[in-house]
Amino acid sequence: MNTTNKNLNRRALPKFLLWVGIGALVGFCAGLASGILGGLNAEEWVSVRLPAALGAVAPWGIPVTSAILLGVCLGQYRAAKKLCDSWDGEDETAPDQADQRLNIVLLCSSLAMILDFLFLGMGVLYTEGVATAAVTVAEMLVSCALVVLAQQKTVDLTRRMNPEKQVSAYDSKFQEKWYEVCDEAERAQIGRASYRAFRAVNRFCPFLWLALLLLSYVFPIGLMPLAAVLLVWAVLEVTYILECIRLSRNKEAAQ
Repeated sequence: MNTTNKNLNRRALPKFLLWVGIGALVGFCAGLASGILGGLNAEEWVSVRLPAALGAVAPWGIPVTSAILLGVCLGQYRAAKKLCDSWDGEDETAPDQADQRLNIVLLCSSLAMILDFLFLGMGVLYTEGVATAAVTVAEMLVSCALVVLAQQKTVDLTRRMNPEKQVSAYDSKFQEKWYEVCDEAERAQIGRASYRAFRAVNRFCPFLWLALLLLSYVFPIGLMPLAAVLLVWAVLEVTYILECIRLSRNKEAAQ
């Protein structure tokens, strides 16, 4: 067994060292770029011109992005509803096609919500005057209401095609109850998607931390962005490991 482990490690080590070398090279190039930007007086541009540009964009960000993304949601929902209305209860392709379109609705509505919070922060921090900030807040509330409505309509249409899923989108424990009414195949799909998301975030956080660290040599961003990235990373790792421990204990208790 020990010999097998050593052979596996020996075969995997060169690839690991290659990625370490690539990461070091990228970090070196990024460090050179940060030094060049520092010599170009980029800090003044960030502290003066960038806030003005963000303040000008903020009031228009929410209406424009919401119109695009929620417009896509509306088109995809109507197409899914049309498939549902014409479904005879026997054709298996129609529900699958409707699910794909509803997934696009969920994706676009989630992106709209994230961008709403981004532009809200820009509006509060970089716009001049209380009136402009209040307009941005009002736009955000309207957009969030439309996002919630889009997701509620998506859940209702999914429940129409799957009568066993009697869960309201406004339930405070919606995700937990929705998972309980899913069958084994759907739970497996959720598990695979969750693990894919875990891997993506687990790989993205170190690169984001490194990028922010290098930017801190050029721009006065402070420690807070670095700490925020590490906090998200820590929550992800700790939650995943603790859940694995809990599931392992439950499995041992069941045996």
